[in-house]
Amino acid sequence: MVMNSAKANTSPIADIWVHVAGHWLFVVVTTEAGMTGIGEATYFPHPLATAAVIEDLKSLYIGADAFRPEWMFQRAVKHHCIRDACQMAAVSALDQALWDIKGKALGVPVWQLLGGRVRDKVRAILLVEAPSVEALIAGAVAARDEGFTAIKLKPFVGDWPRQTTARMLREVIGTVQETRAAVGWDIDIAIEMHRNLPPDLAGLFAEGVRSMRPYFLEDPVMPFSLAANVQAARNMVGALGGTVALAERVTNIWEFRDYSDCADIAILRPDIGLAGGFTQMRKIAAIAESRQQRIVPHNFTAPVATAAHIQMAAATVNWDVQGYVREDRDPWRQVVKAINRIEDGYLLIPDAPGLGIELDLEWLAGASYTPFGSQFHHGLALAADGGPRQI
Repeated sequence: MVMNSAKANTSPIADIWVHVAGHWLFVVVTTEAGMTGIGEATYFPHPLATAAVIEDLKSLYIGADAFRPEWMFQRAVKHHCIRDACQMAAVSALDQALWDIKGKALGVPVWQLLGGRVRDKVRAILLVEAPSVEALIAGAVAARDEGFTAIKLKPFVGDWPRQTTARMLREVIGTVQETRAAVGWDIDIAIEMHRNLPPDLAGLFAEGVRSMRPYFLEDPVMPFSLAANVQAARNMVGALGGTVALAERVTNIWEFRDYSDCADIAILRPDIGLAGGFTQMRKIAAIAESRQQRIVPHNFTAPVATAAHIQMAAATVNWDVQGYVREDRDPWRQVVKAINRIEDGYLLIPDAPGLGIELDLEWLAGASYTPFGSQFHHGLALAADGGPRQI
């Protein structure tokens, strides 16, 4: 009887469909019973590479039990034991889909599978970026007027890479000061430093914005060296006496533990489409909780990843604010049948089974790959001498 019951509870995977639209990548996993689950990979620089990895992983997943996401994660990641952001993004998307299937099969949202809700809604932090200081401040004021109580500001605008260090610091710090003056004190302002400074200048910047009471300072330096990030955090906390958020490019629990070991890092920033899906995110959150650190996930891509983060936020006690980009615009509202609901700066937690969001497969079928480009103001910053400003 036990063997028959176990067999009845299996749900073999029959097919995996992957599609790239713009720089977004989505998967649809279908079981032999016809149930589907969806996921999003957020290795946005090279989604076609991630798509190729997913195609290669089909031989591991098809025929396996969709109800065993932990086992499938371990099997895929430890098959060759290679540190690879592209592979982790692929596995992350597939993991989301498996949890989506399990929630739908059991008739419950994913947050129920994660232990149940610890909050009634999820506070959003809106990304505010613009090509000019004037437009940036206008965007911050508009966010406040819409009811957001937290924004994340990108104050490095204009020709900052070509300026002298003294002028650059003065102008970028001045942008933060002008924004605070415009929006007042009933809104939290986090600062996206976007890996634009070395550790020593990160400390000077933190000292300069201290009186503006930043909610947190994010990613001051390049992500390639743990030691450099730790040093930047120590310099900033020493100057700021405040909060530093790091590790949005980190892909596994072992590296997140290393970041968590640094007492000067108050916030970890995993991305559910890069750091292992629900299977790893719940462990990363637990590592952070054990040290009284908060989670503010990296999130600026499509609505599916946001929906997955909302499920995590609902059931994770140390989840702080949820990164958010506006979805009431194309192509965000085209790629899904209904975007994530937001009211007065708070994302609503869905009660629908699974992730609570569905892809518009008809629209996706007509969409195609577009290189990431510069629409989000990414790219190497060049100094006045023509060399890289970021080091």
